[in-house]
Order: sequence, then C-alpha cells, then structure tokens
Amino acid sequence: MAGRVPSHLAQGLIVILALAVGGAGAVHAQTTGRGADGAEPADPDDPLTVFLVTAEPGDAIWERFGHNGLWIHDARTGEDVLWEWGLFSFRQENFILRLIRGTMLYGMGGRYLQPMLDVYSSQNRSVWAQELALTPEQEQELDRLVRTNARPENAQYAYHYYRDNCSTRARDALDSVLDGQLREAFRDLPGNATWRWHTRRLLRPDPLAEAGLQVVLGNPGDQEITAWEAMFLPMQMRRHLASAEVVVDGESRPLVVREVPLLESTRGAPASAPANRWAGSLLLGLALGGGILVLGMWSRRGLALGKTAGVRALGLGVVAWCLVAGALGWILVLAWAFTDHDFWRWNENLVQTSPLLLPGLVLAFPLLMGKTAGAGLRKLLWGVAYLAVIGVALKVLPGFDQSNWEIVATATPVHLALAWAVGRLPTTTP
Repeated sequence: MAGRVPSHLAQGLIVILALAVGGAGAVHAQTTGRGADGAEPADPDDPLTVFLVTAEPGDAIWERFGHNGLWIHDARTGEDVLWEWGLFSFRQENFILRLIRGTMLYGMGGRYLQPMLDVYSSQNRSVWAQELALTPEQEQELDRLVRTNARPENAQYAYHYYRDNCSTRARDALDSVLDGQLREAFRDLPGNATWRWHTRRLLRPDPLAEAGLQVVLGNPGDQEITAWEAMFLPMQMRRHLASAEVVVDGESRPLVVREVPLLESTRGAPASAPANRWAGSLLLGLALGGGILVLGMWSRRGLALGKTAGVRALGLGVVAWCLVAGALGWILVLAWAFTDHDFWRWNENLVQTSPLLLPGLVLAFPLLMGKTAGAGLRKLLWGVAYLAVIGVALKVLPGFDQSNWEIVATATPVHLALAWAVGRLPTTTP
C-alpha cells in the first residue's frame, strides 16, 4: 500500500489477526472560516480552533474500529490540518516481522482536512467534528505539541492496539494541555465492558476475524476497563468527551462547545453488543465430534472385514485436527514467550488448542497406512482430551474466567471424540 495509512487496531499474526487500517489523504483544504459550518473567523487574538474529528467504522475489516484525529483550524491562514496518530507504511523495514513480534513502530503527522473527508465520503462513513472549549493558551500549546510530535525525530512510537493507538494518543494530547483533567474525570469511571467485549462487538460482521480474535486474545482481554481506557476506540472517545466538564478560571464548563456533522452516511450504527455465538460453536463442535465418531465406527467394522478405507479416513481426521489445533497452540506458546503481544498471554485456549497435539502428525501415520493406532497416539489423544475437560472444570475457580466458551464448545467435543474413536480401535490389525 502506497503512502502512510492510519491504523487503529493491529493484532499480531496476519493469518488470524484483524489488522485494522483506515485511509486518509493529504492536500490543502479550501475552508477559510472558523468552523466546519462556515462560521465567522475567530478573533485575531484567538486565531486557533480545535476540533476532535471522529470517523465511524467502515465496511472493510481494517475499518471496523473507526478513526480520529485533532483538527486545528487557523483563522489567520484558513489552514485546516488534521493531526492523526497510528500511521504506518507496509514499506517500513521489517514491517511484517515487527507485526508478528508485537513491536510495531507507528507514527503521526498532519494532513489537510478536505481530502480525508473525500475518502470517507466515498466509503459512506459519517464523520463528526466536536469543537473543544480550550483557552487560547491551551490551543497554542496543543498546536505546538502536535507540530513538535510530527517532526521526523519524534513522529514514531511503539504502537499498542489497546493502550497506545491513534485514539489514545489524541486523548493524551488533549489531556496534556488540560493539565490532566480528562484522566482525572474518567480514570475511575466504569466503562461497563472489557477489551474483548468491545473488540468482538466491532468485529461482529466478520465472524472469521472474530474467531481468530477469540483464539489469540488471552485472559488480559477480559479485564473490566474504565471509561478512560475505553477511549482506545474513537467512537467511545467522542461519546465520553461529549459529557466532559473542564475547569477554566475556577469555573466548570462543558469541554465540547458543539458537534458538527461533517459527513452523514446511510449505514446503520455499529453493533451495540457482541453476537452470542456459543450455541453455534457447540453445534459445530458436536457436528465435528459426531462425524469423528461415525468414522470410528466405520473404521472398526472395516478392520473386522479387512477393509481400511475407514481407518485411513479417521487418520486424515486425526492429522487435520492435530495440525490445526496443535499449530494454533504453538502459536500461542511462541507469542507468549517471544513476542510483546501481552494480551495474548495467560491464554486458557492452550488446553483446547494444545501444542501437545503436534506429535500426533507422526503417531497417526499407521492409520493413514490402513493399520490400527499405536499406544502412543491413544495416550496422546486421551491426555489432551482430559486436559480439555480439566480446563472447563477450572472455570469455576477465580482467575479462570477467560471468555472463551466458543472455543471450548467447539474443541472439547472433538478432543473427546478423537480419543474415543481411536481408543476403541483394536490393538492389532486383523
């Protein structure tokens, strides 16, 4: 992808991770008035006006989390610059390696407003501008801060998809010129959600991406977050700032003077809650497990008659499951041990997508040859099945509260069915 692209949420391994990316442009806007609605220019002694600009989520997977930035209008020059964070380039050296390792370097910069609006208009996405009640001194300090931040030696930073992204950087810049008033107001206010809840909610239109998230996101994703932390999402930041009060010269006043719709889309609002996929996941697990049990019965009857087609088919099932679940398990282990994806750690899915399954690729070789299974494969499959059941039982204990029931409901029936189907085969080939 040419140029720089603003990103809101990037989550590691590209095969299962929802890489959230949005687009923006960079040419001069023609607006010369104070605000987006063509109001009169500001007083010469107070030439700057600051807006928080928020774009709603789009259709593509990389647009699901929205985007935001700080628009500073200068009445002296008519210049409208949108300062935004979370910028990156696929051409960056070692980009893929950094993405996998969780050590992404992202940047910030300024773009003129109108081309950005043209992009979002073509995507049928609403965009809002909230004029902020900053003092002239705070506006000038913010302008100085973002321009200093945009210098080449300062622009890059270590990106984190929840704690340090495009939205949190805009939030922190505002909080800095407000002397910490935003943090003070929202740091102890309950967000009534978790990191996982919000992410699943916004990935709801993309079930495969949501399933990948459910595999990789560990127990830290189920931490209850505050309103301050919920501002990692641009739409949440817009909502919370609308209710914020700031103290100026000893008097409290609303932070948002007014909200101006810059673009209005015809799309519906983002999902208000994640989908309940537990029942569907259980049906999938039971269907897969039932299919394996049928293969097990076919295999036993076939061996009794000297036929091997059923055993070979069962062997393919064992190999496929060991490859998929075992590889996912090793991905989680390696991410925990060797990457900075801290939200992938303490992952209860390790007992469902078990790295112990990979040896099954070799131990299943006799089945593929039409012979019965050896003791090693039987013990391996029963051991992993017992671990999966223990993992479910542990959920009654404190600390084992990861919201991964979809993974449990899919994987546990398969583990049990494989162990039973292979374990019921005769110990020797007739």
